[in-house]
Amino acid sequence: MERNFIISAFRNVRRRLVARHADDEEDALQDAFCRLWVRRDSFSSQGEAEGFLTVTARNLTVDSHRRMQAHPETDIENANRFESDDEDYESRKEQFIEIKRLIEQHLSSRDREILLHRDRDGWEFDEIASHYDISEANARMIVSRSRKTIRQLYLKRQTR
Repeated sequence: MERNFIISAFRNVRRRLVARHADDEEDALQDAFCRLWVRRDSFSSQGEAEGFLTVTARNLTVDSHRRMQAHPETDIENANRFESDDEDYESRKEQFIEIKRLIEQHLSSRDREILLHRDRDGWEFDEIASHYDISEANARMIVSRSRKTIRQLYLKRQTR
C-alpha cells in the first residue's frame, strides 16, 4: 500500500475526530495510526484504512475514558514528590502525611510492605513475587487493590 494513501486516510480521520474532541482523542488517533502503519500492507483501499483508524481511535478513546472514570485523577500518586521551594509545599506535605497515615492504618502489614517495595523502592513484580512466595499476578493485584483502597479512602476524606 502506498505511503501517501495511508497518510491521506490518517488526515481524513484526524479531521473528523479531532474537530469534535480534545487531546485524549488526538493521542488515541496517533496510537491508532501507529497500529495502522504496522498493518499498512493488509488494506486494499483507503476506505478500509479509514475505517480501521476510526474504529481503533474510537475504541482507544473509550478505553481511556473508562480508565479515567475507574481511577479519577488525584494528587495521591504525586503526593510524595515535593520540593521545599514549591508553592504547594505545605499542602503536598499534608497530603503525604495523610496518605502515609491511611496506608499504615488500613493495609495489612504484608500489603503495606508490598506497596512500599513497589512504589518507594522500585521493585519489579517478579522480585516482589519471589520475595513473598506469591505469583506475579498476585503481586500486581495486591498493589492495585492497595492503591485503590488508599485512593478511595483519601477521596472520601477530601469530600467531607
